[in-house]
Amino acid sequence: MTVTTANAAPDLMDLTIFQEDREMPVFDEIRVTDPVHWNPPSERGPGFWALTRYEDVKAAAYDNERLSSADGTQIVDRKVEGKLASLHNMDDPEHAELRKITLPHLRAVKIKQWQDAIDEAVNMLLDEAEAQDGEFDMVPLISARLPMLVLSRVMGVPAVDGPKLVDWTNRLTSSDPSEQVDAEELAAVREEVMTYFADLTEQRRREPTEDLVSVLANAEINGRPLTWDELAAYYIVLVAAGNETARQAVSGGTLLFDRHPEAWQELIDEPAGLRVAIEEMLRWVTPVAAMRRTALEPLTIGDKQIAAGDKVVLWFSAANRDPEVFENPHEFDITRSPNEHLTFGWGIHFCLGAHLARAEIRSFFAEVLRRGLRFEVTGEPVRVNHNIFRGWSHLPVRLHRVG
Repeated sequence: MTVTTANAAPDLMDLTIFQEDREMPVFDEIRVTDPVHWNPPSERGPGFWALTRYEDVKAAAYDNERLSSADGTQIVDRKVEGKLASLHNMDDPEHAELRKITLPHLRAVKIKQWQDAIDEAVNMLLDEAEAQDGEFDMVPLISARLPMLVLSRVMGVPAVDGPKLVDWTNRLTSSDPSEQVDAEELAAVREEVMTYFADLTEQRRREPTEDLVSVLANAEINGRPLTWDELAAYYIVLVAAGNETARQAVSGGTLLFDRHPEAWQELIDEPAGLRVAIEEMLRWVTPVAAMRRTALEPLTIGDKQIAAGDKVVLWFSAANRDPEVFENPHEFDITRSPNEHLTFGWGIHFCLGAHLARAEIRSFFAEVLRRGLRFEVTGEPVRVNHNIFRGWSHLPVRLHRVG
């Protein structure tokens, strides 16, 4: 598909826009002037239609019959699972069959059984933070480790191997040019993950427990056990996807409360407001900024004709700042209600781990409040240098006791 527009628009594959934290004004402009915007091909991937309005993004996420995930959901042509077919890059009915295996075990009521593990991880990390002498980088010490420490327990990975999950997810998911591994190393990481989980799968088939690896290792589809390719893709995606939301929301929330101390004071005065505040953190940060689809047939979005085979990128980060849906969308308002953000997506690909991520974020900030702590951001935060995830690679902070 080749499209030209009358007015030159910013290139959404220009990563400096995102690293320099300038994407929201860019999206505001596009949303008004060209809300279904054609972004031309580049060396990093094919051209795509960029959706920036809430209603368009939500409708596209729901329209899984015409907009497929099977050709890859990252803007760049890169699948963390390689040639394997995973939930992220799969359509129904195959997607539904695999998803329903773990969905019952990740519902809100089931997450309660992991609350002790979540609280234990939070307390360990905050103990380490309080032991720091002066300034430290929050990302490697807390934000990157919290979701992986929790996921290791949920999946049944021994605590001693938790650091492996952090390393694997960093190498599997990074699209930052300064950190991204090459194709050979990416294949090597996948092999590490598959070898590790092959051994754990056999253990759980012999002696099943209550963890997700046991659930998957002993699951069946239409009367047959999952193939190794199905299991391997599931494990890789759980490791890769079980990280970003909580990781970036913890960093982003810390940054927001430093910039808005009055909001932190509100929570000190009324801790019950934390649940609503978390939804605003999720909206404002939008850790997974975008997902891609491929049109299976010609269709119309807004006033644009989308051809079969065209790539369509759903910018959740732009949708979450749409003034047609959110009053004063760039304000951080911890009392915002309703707050129907699209941070976890919509439709059949709604994030499997949404309840787990919320529980991790809630436990972290609740414990910071309970301990009477406050994080002071002491230096310039460093945004990750890519457009798929919206987050921070470095966040220098210092801990203070309140009062």
